[in-house]
Amino acid sequence: EVAEFGVKVTIIEPGGFATRGGKNPNPLDNGHVATPDPAYDGLRRRLGAMAGKQPAGDPAAAAQALLTLVDSDNPPLRILFGQGFRPMIEQAYADRLKTWADWQDLSAQAQGHLDQAAAL
Repeated sequence: EVAEFGVKVTIIEPGGFATRGGKNPNPLDNGHVATPDPAYDGLRRRLGAMAGKQPAGDPAAAAQALLTLVDSDNPPLRILFGQGFRPMIEQAYADRLKTWADWQDLSAQAQGHLDQAAAL
């Protein structure tokens, strides 16, 4: 939307960084815990199980990477900062691609045939 004005936009999708005592922060123990809602119990359990298991990134390295990105002539629209969660994201996209392929016939059916309907 802003590229024609010479503005480059990059969405940085960061993993956990060692900003609290050299450890990967626990997203459930950040001092801002909302009132528990049973609808999110499963999500909280999954996040809690992952907390601390992903490698913590070095904030100084992330800062240097950010400067490299800013100086890039052709920065990406999206970039991952950190490596710990990449396999999880790759699996999520592989699952989506499989679902779309499995349901392609229904997707095509949903397109319909307006040209045939107009002829009637």
